Amino acid sequence: MLFNSYVFIFLFLPLALAGYYLLNYLKKYRAAGVFLTGMSLWFYGYFNKSYLFIICGSIAANYLLSVLINRGGVWGKKETRKIILVFGIFANIAVIFYFKYFDFFIENVNSVFEKTFELKNIALPLGISFFTFQQVSYLVDSYRGETKGYTFGEYALFVSFFPQLVAGPIVLHNEVIPQFRNYNKRFFIPENFSKGMYIFATGLFKKIIIADTFGFAVTYGFGTIPTLSSLEALLVSLSYTFQLYFDFSGYCDMASGVGYMFNIELLQNFNSPYKATSITDFWGRWHMSLTRFLRTYIYIPLGGNRKGKIRTYINIMAVYLVSGIWHGANWTFILWGSTAWFF
Repeated sequence: MLFNSYVFIFLFLPLALAGYYLLNYLKKYRAAGVFLTGMSLWFYGYFNKSYLFIICGSIAANYLLSVLINRGGVWGKKETRKIILVFGIFANIAVIFYFKYFDFFIENVNSVFEKTFELKNIALPLGISFFTFQQVSYLVDSYRGETKGYTFGEYALFVSFFPQLVAGPIVLHNEVIPQFRNYNKRFFIPENFSKGMYIFATGLFKKIIIADTFGFAVTYGFGTIPTLSSLEALLVSLSYTFQLYFDFSGYCDMASGVGYMFNIELLQNFNSPYKATSITDFWGRWHMSLTRFLRTYIYIPLGGNRKGKIRTYINIMAVYLVSGIWHGANWTFILWGSTAWFF
């Protein structure tokens, strides 16, 4: 379901808000959480019901793994907890690889070795990279002993909360679950709701009026590349740049706005990246939740800049490579990830 669709604005969102606040008003707090989780799953499975098996299976499996990690200390072996963590991380990576990269891998095998392996034409589930990374961070935090006491219902709502489900931001458990546990945030707050409406409207304007308008020029330009003049090619390139930015920025604003309507403050994901004065500054402003994830759960565990200059460069290269692969199954992303660190 799209934030800018009529069914979301005029049906889904009013129902979600009304049901959630009504149940909380009646002090049915657990039922309100279950209701919001159910609405989030409806949001996710709106276009393809089969997606629900994927996300529900992922939520159940990762929560079970986190419980086993937390109870690993009972068995008296830190190594056992680490084995479960490593298994969980690789299992999540395997799921992403299958849905996002399997056909890409087969295409390249066929091309290099002149084979004719049949492609599976696997449909990519919406937001799988986002909610998978989110759950990987949860497993790591479970290993660190930071997730004890969360119920399955709280975990399911944390992962599936629909404003951030499809395109982020990649939030952490200690940012969202405590907000849902705060009963003062369970009731309608006019100030938050009006703020959320304003931010949502701003994001909707960015998406519909700005991004989609530039999108017309991009569609025309990409469809007539051989006939474009130099000036036209430049304009199409700039149009694509602004379409990409305002589309993603608009979505993040809409996600943040909907979050405020539920009295939930989501992590800011963009901070005017085109105002950046350096590449480092740019990546500190663009897709900030992904940058934080890569820094916290990949760069620092690899050693960061604490193990010498050569190791620092290797760690930076690894982070950019993961970022490139994460963005899409295409050699352009992989090459970008392999070389972007240099610039």
